[in-house]
This record gives sequence, C-alpha cells and structure tokens, in this order.
Amino acid sequence: MHTVLLSACLLAHIIPGLLRGPYLQSATSTSIIIRWRTNEPTDSRVLFGESPATLFQSVDSTSSVTEHEVKLTGLQPKKRYYYSIGSAQGVLQGDAGNFFETAPLPAQTGKYTIGVMGDCGNNSVNQINTRDKLLDFLGNEYMDAWLLLGDNAYMTGTEAEYQSGFFNIYKDRLLKQTPLYPTPGNHDYANNASRQVDHAVPYYNIFTVPSAGEAGGVPSGTESFYSFDYGNTHFLSLDSYGMESGNTRLYDTLGTQVQWVKADLAANTNKDWVIAYWHHPPYTKGSHDSDIELELINMRKNFIRILERNGVDLILCGHSHDYERSKLMHGHYGLENSFNPAIYNLSQSSGRYDGSSESCPYIKKSSDNEGTVYVVAGSAGQLGATKAGYPHNALPFANASYGGAVLLQVEGNRLDAKWIASDGIVRDQFTIVKDVNKKTSVEIEKGESITIASSYIGSYLWSTGDTSREVTVSPAVTTEYVVKDEYSCLSDTTEVIVTNPLPVKLSHFSGSFHDGRVTLEWETTEEINAGYFLVERSQDGRTFEPIGKVDALGDSRKVNAYHYDDENVNDNFYNSNIYYRLKEVDRDGKTQYSRIVSIKLDSYANDKIRIKPNPSSGEEIWVEIGKGIGKCKLILSNVNGQTLREMSSNAETIAQSYPLGKLNAGTYIIKAVFGSEIISRKFVVR
Repeated sequence: MHTVLLSACLLAHIIPGLLRGPYLQSATSTSIIIRWRTNEPTDSRVLFGESPATLFQSVDSTSSVTEHEVKLTGLQPKKRYYYSIGSAQGVLQGDAGNFFETAPLPAQTGKYTIGVMGDCGNNSVNQINTRDKLLDFLGNEYMDAWLLLGDNAYMTGTEAEYQSGFFNIYKDRLLKQTPLYPTPGNHDYANNASRQVDHAVPYYNIFTVPSAGEAGGVPSGTESFYSFDYGNTHFLSLDSYGMESGNTRLYDTLGTQVQWVKADLAANTNKDWVIAYWHHPPYTKGSHDSDIELELINMRKNFIRILERNGVDLILCGHSHDYERSKLMHGHYGLENSFNPAIYNLSQSSGRYDGSSESCPYIKKSSDNEGTVYVVAGSAGQLGATKAGYPHNALPFANASYGGAVLLQVEGNRLDAKWIASDGIVRDQFTIVKDVNKKTSVEIEKGESITIASSYIGSYLWSTGDTSREVTVSPAVTTEYVVKDEYSCLSDTTEVIVTNPLPVKLSHFSGSFHDGRVTLEWETTEEINAGYFLVERSQDGRTFEPIGKVDALGDSRKVNAYHYDDENVNDNFYNSNIYYRLKEVDRDGKTQYSRIVSIKLDSYANDKIRIKPNPSSGEEIWVEIGKGIGKCKLILSNVNGQTLREMSSNAETIAQSYPLGKLNAGTYIIKAVFGSEIISRKFVVR
C-alpha cells in the first residue's frame, strides 16, 4: 500500500497540472505559437501531425517553466494540423479537438471566417450565452481567426480575472483551435494612469503578438500595436488607451503609433480588404458618449480621417457595452447633431442584403476605395446602459438589449458581417463588395466558345437562364449577356463581339520597334486559297492606310512565319503609339482583317544610330547619327571583327547621314565612338 501511494505521489509531481490553455498565437502561413500554463515548472513538448493518430513531429524546449511557449515552424499554408501539449514526461492535453489551421499565403483569396468579441471577460451569463450561440452558428465550420476588442478581463485585468473570466470560459474550443489576435482596453490597463505609462499589466505577459512583421505588415517593434495578414485581408490591432513614450496616445497624430499606422497602410495598398480595430470608438451613444468623453472626441477629430484617407474598409471598436453600426460613410468628424446622412453616408442602403427595402450591399471601387463602416461591438460579456440621443445618428443599427459577437466572412471581393446576439438570432448584418457592376466586351471568332463570369460572389441569374457564376457561350452574332443577383442589386453586362474568321488561321501577330523601323511578325497555322497580306498603318487606331504587301503561301496546313519591316516611320510618329493591322486577301478577292496591334515608338533623340535599310537586299546602305551626339568616329567591320572602313562624323546641331555603299551579302557591325561611350549596331545584307 505504501509503495502504491509513493508511486502516485511521484507521478503527480513529475506530470504537472494544466492551469491554462492551450491557446494559439501569432499564426502565419508557415508557423504558429502554442502557449499554456502549468502549476509546476517543467520542460515543454508539442507533438503535431496531419491527424490525431499521426503526431509524429515534435518541438521541444528544455527550459523548466510554468509559462510554456512553443513555436512550430516549417508548416504548410492553409493546412490543418493536430497537436498535443506536455513535456518529456507525458501529454497534458491532445485529442481530436486539439487542432489549428495555418494562415493562407499572403494575398491568397479564399473564404475566411473571423470572430470578433469586445468587452468579453466578465464571467457573466451573457458572456456564456454569447459564446454558445456563436459556436452554434458556426456548427462544424472552422473559425480562422479571433479578434479581441479590449477589456478582455474585468475589472482590472488581473491574472485571476483573466483566468476566471477568459481562459476558463473559452478553453473548450475557441482557445485551442483558433489563433487569437488581441488588443488592450482600459480595463486591461487596470484603469490606472501609472499602468497606462509603464504597461506593467498581465495583458503583455499573457499574449504573444506578431510585432516583428512576421505575419505581414510593417514591424511595430512593440506588443501594444501590430498588424497581420490573413489571405487577402490586412488587419491593424491598435492600442487606444496606453501611452507611447510616456506622453502620447493613439489620437496624437504625431505620436509613434500614428506614424507606424501611416507607414503600415502605405505599405499595404495592394490588399483587397483593410480592417482596423481598437477599444475606444469614435462614435457611440451606448454606455459611453462620444460627444462628451474627451478621448472619444479626440479619436474622431484627430485620428480616423487618417484611416479613411487610406481606404480602411471596416473599423471595429468596443468600450460601449452594446452593438452599434453605421452605413458606408465618410468625412464626419463632429458631434452627433452635425451628422447629415445625405452628406456623410455614401449609400443610403442598410447594407443588409437580404431582400428587404433598400438593403443592397455597399459597393466600393478599388480605384478610390472611399467609404468605411464603423461597428461598436462591446457586449460579448458586459451589457450596459445607453446615453441620451441613443442610437447615435451615424450608427442607426443599434441594440443594447442583447449581448453578442460579430462574425466576419471574407471571400474574394465580398465581405459579410453578422452580429449574432446572445439569443442566437442574427440581429444585424451587412455586406460590402468591391469592383462589381462591370460592363466589358470580349472578341471571339465565329464558331468559337468563351467562358464569362460574374464580377461578384452571390446568386446568379443569367440572360441565358443559367444560375452558375460562370457560363460558356458560343454566339453566332455579337451578343450581350447580362447576369443579375436575386435581389437585382448587382448586374454585369458582357458584350461578346463575334468576328468572321480570316481565310487563314492567324495564330500570332505582333510588332516591335528598333533601329528606326517597326518589324511586324505573324504566323499562320492554316491557309486556304490565301492570296496576300496587305499591311496597313494608322496613327489613331481608326483610319488606316496600306503601306506594304506580303504574298501568302496560298494553301497550307503547317505553321508559316511572315514578317514585314516598316522603315518609313518619321519624326511625326515618335513618342506616340502607332497601329497596324493585316488585310488578308484570298485568290477570289475576298478580304478579312486581323486584330490591331499597337506599338510605342521611342523618341528619335534617344535612338542615336540607325541603319537604313536593315536588312538590305543589295541597295545602298546609310548610317544615320542622331542630333546632339557631336563628333564621333564610325568604324565598319564584318562579323569576324575585321575593320572594313573608318570615317568621322559631326552631328552637333542636326542629324547626319553617311553612305556605306553597297556591300556583299553578310552580317556587319557599325560602331560609333564618342568620348568614352561606344554604341554598336548590327545589320544584315541579303
């Protein structure tokens, strides 16, 4: 009996108890950090693999700690991995519910789901209900990322409050499956002026954030604020309460954080979506009032115009313990009573996109990217009162009766947001789409097919009767195809222009400019009764004139290459586009036109040496020296390097031409030596 008790005691001492976690931090497309806490210090071990039964890879840390932090690297993008945590002595946790997915490659489009919770950690019935209804809504769907909007643990962000009001509440699914990206609120700083300055609060020990730019964005060098990418979306997590360098805050536009925000936004203009989140909202009439609270006034007056100017699509805040949401808006920085919807709302739609009156999605263009939706979502735990004037004139969609969380879904050029209330009802939603309602035209030859697609993601009703996003058509004549969504909010029109095929099958037609001439090249894969090609030129792309003729082979079923040199491009053409097309004429006199090619001609002043004609067919050859070159020596040699002739040139004020005479068939080189520069041109005599 004593031996059994002693063995049990030794085992309990060796294998510690799990107090916190596991929870996931700083996910990238190839790495992730897994953290947990034990009641006794031990080494750290993570086993992982592609299924719960194949945890064959491991990462170990030999340091004996209670705060365990292990980074897995060398992972594959957007891939699910299963894992266990523990030490060399054994596994603390690891089953089919312990898994994560790495982030997609930067800028990669897909369908991504992001959860958002504000003011959550108060260990209340509302917090638990909000959690449960969010999980019910998700079902088996994976939540790719999880944003916290601050005040993550009440009342003063202590370790004990984080444990009871945060880690114990979310440990069973969210924390161990979804990477978490927090931002701090005033309660995380203990509402304490000294902590505001020195940042000596548990928040900074609990979370590991990608401050070195390892997850995308510009490195911030601080855990207070940072950015990261998830596929084609760029996120900025900001600190609206803490002091920077002891004396500035987020709304101080010359402060460290704002300077970083500007640099980060400037470096990420290529992202399809940009979302910023922090704690203190610029607009609210919930449990806080943005008309009278100075820090909220300063956020609105001093800071948000920077984000609007840089095309931020969505701003998420907490602090007020309710839900409030704007329409797509821009340019309002004053008090509530100065908000005029006709001026500041870029769309009068609700954005709900559910078939109700005036509910079409908000539409943005990437070219200007103007307009932002503001959301206050501070009721995932705390649920409070409202201020006079509620709801705020800029935030007409509001609810202070229920708590809830926001679920974002981003797919390509479409963003959907749903506020899932603590009773399980989606009590608000909105959709933003970019670069839709397209009008385009494409050209095909008669008898060919082409696949055309909608510019938006949603429901589809084509003029052909099809209901898929893509349709393949083969019209006999030029035809317009229209696709609309089920609510007639979105519509694309594609004109398919049908041309009759040439008597020849033209597989290639291009042109290039060099040495003062344009060379046109084309290929045919089949010729039937073909007579000749008439080369036509235009300066405006509309009015063409014939400039040359090339005989066709007539009848052929093999690849045939042709070329034509236009050596009559004068100074009128330089620094502009010149257009060419082929007029194919068959033996019976029937004609058809090819597509038009456009060629940009460089300035004559930059073309210092030209050989005309090149190639030559026995006629006299001239070398032209561009104006401004000055005195130079011309050296004519054959391809073997043997000097055939030398002469002097002076083209100070005007271009000069020098005859080289008639040369035997072969390849030659002309060199112009002026100062330390040597320019060579090769030419051919046939």
